[in-house]
Formats: sequence, C-alpha cells, structure tokens
Amino acid sequence: MEAFDKGWRGVYNTVVGMGLPSRGASFYGMGSHVVVDIGSLLVTGRPMSLDEHVDVPPFSSFCFPQKAHAELDLQRVDRGVQINGLVEVAVTGECIRCLEDVTTPLRVVVDERFDPPDGASDPFAENNVLNGTNFDVGDLVRQVVTSALPFGLVCNEECRGLCVTCGRSKNPGGDCDCPATEGNHGESQVENPAVEDA
Repeated sequence: MEAFDKGWRGVYNTVVGMGLPSRGASFYGMGSHVVVDIGSLLVTGRPMSLDEHVDVPPFSSFCFPQKAHAELDLQRVDRGVQINGLVEVAVTGECIRCLEDVTTPLRVVVDERFDPPDGASDPFAENNVLNGTNFDVGDLVRQVVTSALPFGLVCNEECRGLCVTCGRSKNPGGDCDCPATEGNHGESQVENPAVEDA
C-alpha cells in the first residue's frame, strides 16, 4: 500500500510490506551495511530495537546524499521474525519537468515478516536480509527504500517545465524568453504532481 503526500517538498509517506524491540545485540560492519546478530531474539524470543544510520547506494536516476535513518523493532513470531519501524532518507534526482536538481525527504513505514522455508534446518540460510542469525540492516533499508521510490521527482507543483521551442526553462529565473502561444504558452505540457508515481 502506498500513500504519497503530494505537498511541495513535503514528506512522502509510503507503507511497504516489511518488529518490536529490546536491546542487546552484536553489531559489525560489512561494507556499507550494518549486520546485527539476532541470535538472542531467535532463541529467547526477547524483542529488539535498532536505531541505525546506513548508506543507500544510487538506484536508477536517484541518489541518496546522506545515510538513511532506520528505527526498527524486531520480534520473533513463531519461527519467523516480524520487523516494524520507519526509514527516513533524502532522495536526490532531476526534476522530470525542468531537469533541475531536486532533493526531497522520503519516509518508508516498514512492516515485514520473514518466515523460514518449510523443512529448513537453518531458518534463513537463503535469505539475503536474514542469513542464519545475521540481520543485514543495510540490505533491508536498500530494499524498502528502492521499492518506495516514485516514478520521478518535480521541483515544485508550479514547475512549468522546458520550452518546446527553445528547450530552456520556463520557470521564473529561467532562460526562456519565447513569446507564449495560445494553448501551450511555449512550455512542455506535462501534468505531474510533486512526485510522480509509477
């Protein structure tokens, strides 16, 4: 389920199918990832809370200039793990109307359950987020962020895009000085909200 707040430079909220907390886990770095040993959760059932900042690699035309902030709660459910929380990150890309750079915040609500495959002796041996008792926070963040990205960004709802005649920006301060023509006003006719969904 997705729900984007279309407000200009607002926060875009997305719910992504993706637990519940306590402290005390082993952490270690693995490249840009943060890997957490959740063995105590799986054995004792004691919930865990995580508050981590992790890098998100570029994806398609989007970049992430700052680390994503992930606040996650984990709890054991039967033989699986339920993960709930929030991931926040700044997304940078080109405005799809005027091609100017734009940065906007993205908030992803995480609500995910990982269940072991039937008959598996090692519950998460084949899972790229959970491998044995190791929980790859960075990979989870990457997956939920990239799945929540919009089709494209726009710099603001009033962006007039590029002139179809000269190819320059029609926005105030832009370089286009072409006379407006009735019907198209000399600008590209793109009707996109502040964030374009797929």
